[in-house]
Order: sequence, then C-alpha cells, then structure tokens
Amino acid sequence: MTEDRSMADATTAAPVESEAELRRKTAVMCRMLNLQGSIGMFGHVSIRVPGTDRVLLSPGAGSEKAMVQPEDVFVFHIDGEILEHPGGEVPLEWRIHTQIHRDRPEVMSVTHLHGEHSTLLGIAGREVKPVFLHGAFLHTGVPTWDDPRLVVTDAQAASLSAALGKHAVVQQRGHGSVVVGESAEIAFFRSTFFEENSRKQVEAEVLGGALELKPEEAADCARGTFNPRLLRLLWGYYERKSEQALAAMNGS
Repeated sequence: MTEDRSMADATTAAPVESEAELRRKTAVMCRMLNLQGSIGMFGHVSIRVPGTDRVLLSPGAGSEKAMVQPEDVFVFHIDGEILEHPGGEVPLEWRIHTQIHRDRPEVMSVTHLHGEHSTLLGIAGREVKPVFLHGAFLHTGVPTWDDPRLVVTDAQAASLSAALGKHAVVQQRGHGSVVVGESAEIAFFRSTFFEENSRKQVEAEVLGGALELKPEEAADCARGTFNPRLLRLLWGYYERKSEQALAAMNGS
C-alpha cells in the first residue's frame, strides 16, 4: 500500500458535509493553526465546498485568529469573486487559494503558513527532509517557489501553483509555505507535521546534522502514520485545545 492509497482510504468514507459545517471547520482550523504558531497576524486557510465553485476562506491580517468564528469566514468563487464578505480584512493573498483550487480539483483544503522553523529552512536555502516518523510523508519532496513577495497577482499565483505541482507542500523562500490536502483533516495533518519536522530538522542541525529517513523507512513510516484514525485523533486533540483557549480568552 502506498501513501496515495492511504490517503484515498482516509477520504473515501468521509461523509458529505454541509457548507455550514465546513464554515465551522474553516474557523476551527484557523484557530488550531494559530495555537500551533503557524498562523498569527498573517496566514489563512481555505476549504472548498465539494461539488461547487465556492471556496471558504478565513479572514486576513489584523483579525484575531485565535477567536475566528464561522460568521467571520469569507466565501469566494473559485474564479476570485467575493460572494460573501463578512467584514474585516480580505486576505491580500486570496489568489493562492483560488488558483490552487482551480489547478488541483482533488484538493479540498489549502493552508498558507508562516511557521517559524519551516520558514527558516527556506531562508537558509536548506531542503526540507523527512527526519522523523510523522514527517515521513515529506519523502516525496518539498519544492521551493523562489520568490519572497506577497502573492497579489494572477501571474504570481499561477507561478506558485506551478511550483507546487502535484506535491503536498511548497516552500516560499523568505516568506512561508503552502500546504494542501484532499480534506481539511489531511491539510491539517500535513501542516502540523511539516512544521514539526522542520523544527526537529533545524534543531538536529545545531547538534551536528539531521539524519534523513531512508527511502524505505520513510515509506513505511508514512503508511503507518497517515491514516484515518490519526487524522481524526489529531484534529480532535487540537480542536479541544483551541476551544479551551477560546473559552479562556472569553473569560468563561
């Protein structure tokens, strides 16, 4: 069984979710990635409504990402038109999401992250390598888009999407990264462990060098960790933590 087969198993049995449920999931995912530190003042997530051209997008810079609610979520047409504007700042780099959703119909969720350690590797020009169990999915490679600028034009978005290609992650040199998944749970799994793998890689380099997983090890580790059970457990764990953090901020 390959990682692609595991990924198919993780999505085939998933129930069809309503747009209201996906709005909530967009908000929760934004809060969870904020809790991890990969999204702060900047960064955003999107989920495409299956069978439609509607893309749900979390709010932009200046919003309190730890407190995002379903009613704060933007709705874009896949071609870029804003269908529903809830107020607040429109993410400047919304084209990242609409372009990738157009180019990759199988992708249901996109995250644009500014994780500290993954960004450091891009700044240093170091290739991201799978160095621990849950980062094994990275063995298929992480390309780099060699442009640190904000993605604010159609041409830039098309170039970034082309650099991503059929990969799960693309680095943006001197900027951040983009992670995709065939579901929100898969995108969250990859976003979580992309940054954790990067942190371990950076720290191991300080100790004298990071040992990359051997190809056969990475394939076995990916098969063992990339599965519906862990996707569900990971999401549930961070959703509970984000709900606790939200309650504490609200003083309840």
